[in-house]
Order: sequence, then C-alpha cells, then structure tokens
Amino acid sequence: MTDHILTGTTGFVGRHLLADLLLDGTAGSVYALARGDSRRPAAERVHAALDEAGNDLPHGRRRMTVVESELTQPLCGVTPDSIELGDGPLVFWHLAASLQWRRGQREQVFRTNVEGTRHALELATSMGADLFVYVSTAFTCGALHNDVPEVLHQPPKFSNVYEESKCAAEHLVAELDGPRRLILRPSIIVGTSHDYRPSGSYTGLYGFLSELRKFKEMLGDSDESVRFTADRGTRLSFIPVDHVVEDFRAIVAAELAAPRQSIYHVSGRSEAAVGDITDYMLKLLGLEDRLFIINETFDDPSTLERFFAKRIDFFSEYLRREKRFIRTAGPERSVTLPEIMRFIDAENRL
Repeated sequence: MTDHILTGTTGFVGRHLLADLLLDGTAGSVYALARGDSRRPAAERVHAALDEAGNDLPHGRRRMTVVESELTQPLCGVTPDSIELGDGPLVFWHLAASLQWRRGQREQVFRTNVEGTRHALELATSMGADLFVYVSTAFTCGALHNDVPEVLHQPPKFSNVYEESKCAAEHLVAELDGPRRLILRPSIIVGTSHDYRPSGSYTGLYGFLSELRKFKEMLGDSDESVRFTADRGTRLSFIPVDHVVEDFRAIVAAELAAPRQSIYHVSGRSEAAVGDITDYMLKLLGLEDRLFIINETFDDPSTLERFFAKRIDFFSEYLRREKRFIRTAGPERSVTLPEIMRFIDAENRL
C-alpha cells in the first residue's frame, strides 16, 4: 500500500484530493498537514474542508491523521519521527500555496510559495519519500501564449506575482536534491462535474464573477457605463476539480510504475470564449447595459473605468491572450459553454 502526505489539505484542490485518497481502500495511511488558526485547530479545519467539498467519509476519515504544520518553518514545522509510515512507497503531495496577487504582497507570496516549497521538499527528503509531487499551475508560462509545452518556463514577463512565485518554485523543485520530483500543472479549475457546485473554490471563474458582483454593488444607482479591454474570441482552458484529482492520481500511479517525464499539464481543451462567458455573467447580474468589452486598449478611461481595471487586474491578461496547454497525459478533457453556464449558475445560487 502507498502512504500519502499532503500539504494544503484545507485548500480547494487539496480537500478534494484528500477525500479521494480517503475513499480509496487501496491507499495506505494518509497524513494531512495543516495549520491551525485563531479560531480552530488544524484538525477541525481539515474536517470542515472535507465537509465543504461534499464528502462525508465516516470510515475513510479514520485512516487520516492530521498533523499541525507551518509552511514557512523548516521541515514545515513537523518532526519527521512523529509520522509513522508503512513499508510501501511514500508519495508527498505539496499543494499548499498563497493565492494572493495584489500589489504589495510579493514578499509574503514568495515566502509561502517558494520558501514553503523548499521546506516541504526538505521534509519529504527527511521522510524518505519515493515521489515529491509539486502541484503548480499551467500559468507559470507567464506572458507566453498560443501553444504552451510541458517544460520549465523562463517567460519574459508574468501577469502577476502568483504566476511568478509558482514558476520560481518549479525551478527550485527541479534544481534541489531529494526524492524524484513530479510537477503537475492544472489550468483553470472549476467545481465538480457531477453537480457543478463550486465545492470550496473562490478563485478563477468564481473570482471574476465575484468581482463583477462587487462592482455592481459599488455602482448602485449610478447610470455610468464602463468599458474594459478583453478579446472576445480568446478561449479559456477549464477543468472540473474531480477530473483534476482523477488525472493527478492516474499520472502519479503511472510514474511510480514506470517513470516517463517530470512535468504534466492537467488541463482542459480551450472551448469557451471570453466574450460568451462574460456576456452570460453580465446578463445574470443585470450588468449587460453597464459593462462593455472593448477589444483594444483605449486612451481615455474614466475614473470609474480605471478603478474597475484595477479590480480585475489579475484576470486581464487571461482575457486577452489565448493559451493552449499541450497535454500528453490522457484522457482529453473539455468544458463546453453550456457547462460553464451551469457552473456559473451554481455559484450564483450560493
């Protein structure tokens, strides 16, 4: 049986991967590393995350041990002797990361995403892990667009500090000594394919929808219209979280059996276009006569337009340049426009 250690178990993907491992009777011991906060200890946060992911798992949870940890400390603040492992292979999954992106947070983001990855790899090495799996993002390619290969990137610029920190962490993982390493790069992750609920996500598609909702509240009774720059034809790569987990597990199992490569995109085929998705969101929120996509940059933005541009700064580059992630691990994934609409509807009902 294969034992598993995971960081980031209270995060969106981490909780779904953890649930999948606990459902799998062939998996060995599962150790969930997590940090407590001022309101709840680590164990309570992990169980709450599993609940939010929609997983009861009364029997599977008995196979889980929650370990208090702190990513910014050496060895993630964990004493290796406190974790008892079996005789089988050990996979160390590093999913914990800071998703902050606004200006002024660069130091904190790099401390968590780069130095935290160093500490996780040190812990995996000390535990004798057979495989260190670093969950990154397909957008470490930065400003590169069109066809994006499964290689380490050194882009000329990044869209935001989150991308930059994840790319730096990938290079760190590739360069440091330790167990065999595997980099998995999901694209834009949405909720579960079977019920379309967000299941704990608040970024990506849902983050953009949230910004539109907040902007509507801010507009109030104003009748001013707002333009923003985007390419209506740019298509986006979405993938449901349960498909991400399924692909993660399949890739890791294959790599444990017969090593083939060290970087994989876990992405969906780009199908839904920015213009169609945005039009649906604006209609849903009653903003179709207030917000307008302009295909090219404009030189005379109003005060309100400059403010809105800052609010959606994180998303702007993704709305303008299409990225098609080359994927070598099957099966092919895709999310159609009608399905994206169902994901949006499910989030809006909440």
